[in-house]
Parts: sequence; C-alpha cells; structure tokens
Amino acid sequence: MRIRKAVPTDLRAVADMSRKYEFETNRDWRAAISSKDSEMFLLVDGSVVVGFTGLIYNHWNETIQILDIFIRPEHRGHGLGLKLVSFLISRARAKRSDYRCLIAEAPSAGNMDEFYKKAGFRKCGYNDRYYSNDGKNIAFWMSMDLR
Repeated sequence: MRIRKAVPTDLRAVADMSRKYEFETNRDWRAAISSKDSEMFLLVDGSVVVGFTGLIYNHWNETIQILDIFIRPEHRGHGLGLKLVSFLISRARAKRSDYRCLIAEAPSAGNMDEFYKKAGFRKCGYNDRYYSNDGKNIAFWMSMDLR
C-alpha cells in the first residue's frame, strides 16, 4: 500500500466512496482536491483506492487541520488509519515554520479521540453542536504542537 497525492481525476473515486459509505456526502471534494489551501491524499493498493485523507491549511491562525481520515470498512483494523495520520504528521512538521499546530476533529462515537492520542495528539476542546444529531455525538478537538 502506498500514499499518493490526489489529483482532479481522482474526484470520482473519492466521491463514489463517500456516497457508498455515507461519509460526508455533502463535502465539496472537488475543492478539497483542487484548492491551494488544502491537499488530499489517497491510500492505494495497486489501482484500488482503500482510503483517503487530507490537510487544510489555515493561514489566518497558523494551523493545519486534518481533513477526514477514511478507510474502507473491509480494510479497517490493520493500522492503515495510523499510517495515514503518521504521514500527515510528517507532512505538517515539514511546514512547521509556517504553522504552529496540527488539529483534528474526533467524533465521540467510535473513540477517535483515543486514536489521535495514540498518535501524539492531546484533547484541546469540544463542540457539542458540531454534528446535526442533537448533541448525541460530540466533536472533540485534538491538537499537536508543531513548533
């Protein structure tokens, strides 16, 4: 498996996966792939897209935000999510002169906050209105200093 930068021709694969697994179906994947303020990466096995992730560069507050981590359900539980996060951390650290921290949103359902803690993040806040589910699922905000 390898990680590669997404290009505009990858839009269909990402959008199709998003719809199939009902994962952020309203996200503007075209903008995420093509914007100068974000990057998307694909985890591929041969020619099959197994997962994707990305980074959003927030110049206004000198932060880099992780834009989703998605692994196809049949490939979960093999450390691929951690592989993607490690890749993103390396990418963010290479830009630490321009950005002060890496942040991630972790839904309380599924213990994603524990996943990010394993990768070296710390909990720095929460938003109980982030998701449209009447507060049943809370968004924890995780951060990692880059400087």
